[in-house]
Amino acid sequence: MLRVESLSYRHAHSNRQALRDVSFSLAEGESLLLAGRSGSGKSTLLSILAGLAPHFLKGALDGRAELDGLEAGAVGVAEWGKGARLMLQNPEAQFLAGTVEEEILLTLRCRGVTGPEADGIAGDRLHALGLAPLKGHSVFKLSEGQKQKAVLAALTALRPRLLLLDEPSANLDPVFLDGLREVLLRLQGEGLALIVADHRPYWLRGLCQRLVVLDGGEIAFEGRFADLGDPEMRARLGLRSPEQPRPPGLGKPDGLALPTFPGTFPEPGGDRPTGGPATPAPGAAAGGGGAKEDGPPGSKPNGAIRVENLHFSYPSGPELFGGLSLSLAYGEVTALTGPSGRGKTTLARLLCGLEKPSRGAITYDGEPASLELAQVVLQNADHQLYMPTVLSEVILALGLGRRGPSIEAAAMELLAAFGLDGLAGRHPQSLSGGEKQRLVVAVGLARPTRLLALDEPTSGLDGHNLLLMASQIAKAAKAGPAVLVVTHDLELVGLCADRHLELPITGA
Repeated sequence: MLRVESLSYRHAHSNRQALRDVSFSLAEGESLLLAGRSGSGKSTLLSILAGLAPHFLKGALDGRAELDGLEAGAVGVAEWGKGARLMLQNPEAQFLAGTVEEEILLTLRCRGVTGPEADGIAGDRLHALGLAPLKGHSVFKLSEGQKQKAVLAALTALRPRLLLLDEPSANLDPVFLDGLREVLLRLQGEGLALIVADHRPYWLRGLCQRLVVLDGGEIAFEGRFADLGDPEMRARLGLRSPEQPRPPGLGKPDGLALPTFPGTFPEPGGDRPTGGPATPAPGAAAGGGGAKEDGPPGSKPNGAIRVENLHFSYPSGPELFGGLSLSLAYGEVTALTGPSGRGKTTLARLLCGLEKPSRGAITYDGEPASLELAQVVLQNADHQLYMPTVLSEVILALGLGRRGPSIEAAAMELLAAFGLDGLAGRHPQSLSGGEKQRLVVAVGLARPTRLLALDEPTSGLDGHNLLLMASQIAKAAKAGPAVLVVTHDLELVGLCADRHLELPITGA
């Protein structure tokens, strides 16, 4: 069905080959995991197989990619797109209509399918992906998992032969991942072939039979999914374990010590207090809509950032938190987990002053929470990158626009800490998803703050960069601020968190 032969590709305005001599094949109904370090060429390969390159994404394409006799590059995007469809890492980027049902119907209309036939296909897709109760909902008000299902419903409405998925697990909790896996198994049963590029392989067990690993744009390994069980191979190629992460608890998993990475962070300001492990205020561990907490035993002095009797709701939405009280300590990493759509990001926004409580109070040593006292790194990296180069993003954060040898040296040191120094002159939007994620976290660490809130900081990160990120988060906390990590990545929790708070399954 799909045959790729000696495929090479160079992006426009680049002297470096993004892909070199890539060859493999895929049969009908077969599923393949495409793995590799961040920036190894996975998204580029998916773009070619989706027909976007070289027509839409300009560049030089050599070799062949054929799908049912059609050759990529020789036919237009519309013709190739009948057989192959791509789901991007950020599903919002693919929405064109207002509601879930309209999104599917728009796809059909663009292919000339209208009337009762279109309504029947849309109904089938809504039912197949469990979206029927949400058909009239705005696509932009869905949870991340629901957004992915809406995109999949539209992409599969006209039964393509090949479905391509770019980092589908990046922002999903284990429950939603199980649901996505079941959806993909059903689509595979319909004869659809799958290529899934993902850094978290555990949820693909039983779905993907084959494995292709890219490194530096070349195929570094090809085999079966079970080959991920080889720890030497994973370490050599920067891959994560295929085993499902354990629920987070105290201590590091299996005594794993974090490696030491280079880099320093701004020293805490003279008026910024430091403290030991935080003590939850009354109600933090049980009752009142509180969160479940794991923390180290022993003495727990009061923290300096306090949440007391927190209530919040969006217009026409359910009340969240229901009287949540807790405290965060300076110099400590707190991981916040829980199912998608239960308020983790909202709590981070409240802590940073981006939202105001309906009732209750959030204070920093008695001062109301505000953006002057906090830094937040958003889940979508694109929303925080707007400078012309990678280096200038960090310089702006370090020097608020002032330039000079000392600021540039500090910026380069921080980029080196995240393995980005070789990309200093690149435009931020030209980076891979994982490289963008590392950059926005580096920018967040560059500014002195009392609270650093990181929303899904390891989405799109490979095994090596997961360890790097965990090490730098732990190092940043030691410099003084309280660090709140909102995450579904249980590996990250085990690697760097001092405390673990889990929001309960409540609300809509």
